[in-house]
Amino acid sequence: MRSQFSRRDFLKISGGTAGLFATAGLFRGPIKGVEPKMVDTRPRWVKETTTICPFDASGCGFICYTDSAGNLTNMEGDPDNPVNRGSACSKGASLIQLHNNKHRLEKVLYRAAGANDWEEKSWDWAFGEIAKKVKASRDSGFIAKNAAGKTVNRTEAIASLGGATLDNEECYLLSKMLRALGIVYLDSQARLSTASSLEALAASFGRNAMTNSWTDVSNANVILDMGGNPAENYPACFSHLGEAMGKGAELISVDCRLTRTAAKAGTFVAARSGSEIAFIGGLIKYVISDIEAHPANYNMTYITEYTTAGMVVNSNFKGPADLDGMFVGYNTASHSYDQSNWNFTKASNGEPVIDKTLTNPNCVFQLLKKQYARYTPEMVSATCGCSQADFAKVCAFFAATGKADKAGAIVYAMSSTQHTSGAQTVRAYAVLQMLLANIGVSGGGLFALGGESNVQGAADNGVSWNKLPGYLSAPNEDDTTFAAYASKAGDQSAASLLKAWYGSNASSSNGFGFGFLPKTDNNTNYSYVNAIKQMAAGKIKGAFAWGANPVVESAAAGQATQALAKLDWLVVTDMFESETAAFWKKDGVTSQTEVFLLPTACSYEKEGSVTNADRWIQWRNKAVSASGEAKSELEVISSLLSRLQTLYQGESGLNAEAITKLSWTYSTNPSAADVAKEMNGYKISSLQQLESPEDLRADGTVACGNSLYIGSFTNAGNQMARREQTGAFHAGWAWSWPMNTRIMNNRASVDLSGKPFNAAKPVISWNGMSWTGDNVDGKNAPFNQSGGLPFKGTNGNTAQLFAAMADGPMPEHYEPWESPVDNALSGTQNNPTAMVFEGDTQGSAGEYPVICTTIRTVEHSLGGQLTRNMPFLVELAPAAYVEISEQLASEKGIKAGDIVKLTSARGSVSVAAAVTKRLKPFSIGGKTVHQVAIPNHWGFMGIAQGDSANVLAPNTADSNSSTPEFKAFLVKVEKAADGTVPTITGRYKVLED
Repeated sequence: MRSQFSRRDFLKISGGTAGLFATAGLFRGPIKGVEPKMVDTRPRWVKETTTICPFDASGCGFICYTDSAGNLTNMEGDPDNPVNRGSACSKGASLIQLHNNKHRLEKVLYRAAGANDWEEKSWDWAFGEIAKKVKASRDSGFIAKNAAGKTVNRTEAIASLGGATLDNEECYLLSKMLRALGIVYLDSQARLSTASSLEALAASFGRNAMTNSWTDVSNANVILDMGGNPAENYPACFSHLGEAMGKGAELISVDCRLTRTAAKAGTFVAARSGSEIAFIGGLIKYVISDIEAHPANYNMTYITEYTTAGMVVNSNFKGPADLDGMFVGYNTASHSYDQSNWNFTKASNGEPVIDKTLTNPNCVFQLLKKQYARYTPEMVSATCGCSQADFAKVCAFFAATGKADKAGAIVYAMSSTQHTSGAQTVRAYAVLQMLLANIGVSGGGLFALGGESNVQGAADNGVSWNKLPGYLSAPNEDDTTFAAYASKAGDQSAASLLKAWYGSNASSSNGFGFGFLPKTDNNTNYSYVNAIKQMAAGKIKGAFAWGANPVVESAAAGQATQALAKLDWLVVTDMFESETAAFWKKDGVTSQTEVFLLPTACSYEKEGSVTNADRWIQWRNKAVSASGEAKSELEVISSLLSRLQTLYQGESGLNAEAITKLSWTYSTNPSAADVAKEMNGYKISSLQQLESPEDLRADGTVACGNSLYIGSFTNAGNQMARREQTGAFHAGWAWSWPMNTRIMNNRASVDLSGKPFNAAKPVISWNGMSWTGDNVDGKNAPFNQSGGLPFKGTNGNTAQLFAAMADGPMPEHYEPWESPVDNALSGTQNNPTAMVFEGDTQGSAGEYPVICTTIRTVEHSLGGQLTRNMPFLVELAPAAYVEISEQLASEKGIKAGDIVKLTSARGSVSVAAAVTKRLKPFSIGGKTVHQVAIPNHWGFMGIAQGDSANVLAPNTADSNSSTPEFKAFLVKVEKAADGTVPTITGRYKVLED
């Protein structure tokens, strides 16, 4: 039973007592003529409201305290929330300054074409003008049929960027509205960060998300941090790693820098950015060799039954060990692979050929052995820059988690995903974890550190050019009928989604309104990066930025500024004037773009749900009214769609009915709960909420906006708002997809009869009649009772050691697009399928000899438009800087605080030098290689200003995810001419605030 005396009660009492003792110590006696008086300066409140942090994707809980007048008087960490347990990082501790902030936008601002300043406008005027511009651009750029004569019903004249800062309900309505308008250039910040991870996880395990919950990492025996740096990027979640270490777990940090995480680790290995696959490939080689030598130390049942290790591959397959770094089927003209020889061999009965002895030379296990035979300790050391002794130590530690009674977790973030081989980097982690039987078990899994609070939710809800809500494939030109589309997307999910979007206008007779949806062209990329390119080319006429700041966040960020200057109009929703909204104020920019800057509510000024990195969907409650005239994006989206439906009323051409027949039963200020109910889904005849995916139907009797979220808002109420400290793995707290499962693929934690492999840390267990423990991922009985295998959504429901990604079925090390060294593992220098855009210049090592990586700091968040306007955080981290090793600084004559100029093939920035022991030069291939690290949060607006690091990064991207390579590129480092410490913009103003 929970104590009636809570931590908050204790703080209420102890606050006054502590103040009394502190005050008493100031004086030795009374001051003559002054009456002693106790002054209680504690904040007063009459109401407590819970919310979820709007910064990283940990999902930390906070409590807002408001007084009788509705004023926000205090905020603190929520001690009941299992994620942060009352703690707060510097950003969380400063959350009150999102509301109590005189720099907040409070009115609609409009910049007329060519104007030098903003004008204040009304919301009514703005909605009317924006709707007219959207209609004009959509109609003039509408494509009914593509060049092949296929009906596509889309517009390529409008782009939408952002959404990862929005609540789930806002993301869902945004996706619904944009699709109705025929917009195909739509993407969220996930494309710039976690998309590589989502692609790799789906290919490996069947779903686009992290496998375990942060609270479960405390059950790990070994934690391998591959540059994720959770102590700084996810400080609240790091406490769970600390808990594991308190139980004896080993924390290993592999990073190019001695980070705050590395400082806490038992083992630190310095390895250069871009060498992650080489490092993990060496680990895979070690594990495969050890499995063959000591099979009793590994879970062979898991490997042979639950993975594709024994599946036999086409005899025509050849890999990098055969083809000098390439896979069979490469087309030099298209820079892509023909994957026809990557398939599995089938027997005469059509079933795949499986060799559970793992000895067939063409089985996946043997192909992996052949693939990674080249990844020797010597090669790992020569490629990564680490010592063989350090590498051997990591191998011994992590391979030990292959025993059934042990578990190992891998933690990673953008340092892994933001590469031209980012998806394959995460695939390498997945392959290692499959061989060690670390997926689906407590203390195991892959932990992806998302940067935005709802980056997972934005992806879940279809704020992506190639995915609809629930990760249904966005239709393309080949999907000429609903039947053709449903055959690959699933008829029940597809029909139910279209019923949610088009209601009575969707029936079996019209393919459930499938013709209303826009279709993309094959072999055309509509992602974030290409949207910027199309703006610069003048093909996109108007754009939305929903909490996004591409002028700071984009790779080759200078190109984003130039691209926005080519637009006819731009709509930005944000809480502060961002660099994207004010791009036209930047020196040297001339633009006729009309800009609408719409002030929006912060996270605790509205209600709605948000999905953290580990799939927990938590409910944010509204604590205070929004500042000034600010509105939620939910209201902005609904109001705009209402205007557009009015404008298109009575029209029939240009697929206008996709807009007018869209089911939009909400008010202009919708209830987030009502939208959440639609996302969960309901039975149309009875209006009863769906309880499980088994309630889906293909006959149009069910409406469901997101099949992943079925169960989140049932007839029993809002499950996302639950705050119960009950259930296995905190199952009573909030709700997690799928079906409140906390550890995905958890049926892999038991043997074929349903008995846990690790009896000391069971996830689920079969009692002869039913499962106990965590909500089982799939209701099937154990395998030996005709139940299925544990990895739902994959080929054969097995974990995919061999998966046909765009750049190969097995991870292979390639050098970053820009690298100062040759690829030691093969003659193929760069990823041969990497996306390289026309006009992008590749820097040479001769001109740009230093590796540069972008990093995050705990004091700021991503594009920085929020945190650089929060005085507390500006005081903590007021200026842009670059971390430089003492050795490189000595070579260049640079001292701490000097201004240094970093130049790449894209541009240059000038920032302060932080000369540090955290970085040291690497010895790679017999040569000394330097690396620098620069935070990516600064821009030319806000209280604190500085050059944007992403100006330096290339657009070159991963072919699976279109995620650019922010984490390893080349620069020239030199001391700036003046060499002086920068003036901190507005520093004294900050102190006054």
